[in-house]
Amino acid sequence: MASLSIRAYAKHRGVSDAAVRRAIDDKRITLLPDGQIDPEIADKEWDENTDKRFQPKPAASPVPEPSTGISLQKSRANKELFEALLKKLEYEEKSGKLVDRAKVEMEAFAAARVARDRLLLIPDRVAPIIIGETDMFEIKRVLREEIIRSLQNLTDFLHGGTGSG
Repeated sequence: MASLSIRAYAKHRGVSDAAVRRAIDDKRITLLPDGQIDPEIADKEWDENTDKRFQPKPAASPVPEPSTGISLQKSRANKELFEALLKKLEYEEKSGKLVDRAKVEMEAFAAARVARDRLLLIPDRVAPIIIGETDMFEIKRVLREEIIRSLQNLTDFLHGGTGSG
């Protein structure tokens, strides 16, 4: 870590610069030849040479700093960002890139209901055709064609058709 001035070390340590000067005068911490403080060495010296009763206790909760112009600027920037995002959402909704979730859920439910209804009707439609059939391949062909027809109806429904037929 780089060497620090007395004030910078006081800030690092969480004490006043007067306390750091007293520690230097009392030879509890030593200065580098250039008058700076090596924070690693000074922290060790401070802990070893200072009575624990006089060491500062860590604050339970930091005191919030008073409002400054910077927070107002951040607030305005956040507001502008929020407004820009809202405008983007409005644009995407109007251009068709964004859709209403409730509407999509309703349409998905309707499509699932059409699929269920068509698939549940397969036995009723196919049974009379295959009742006397003994050829396994013919039974499979009839079932496959009916399943394909049901899936095609679902596809038609999803593309805006009625899904019947």
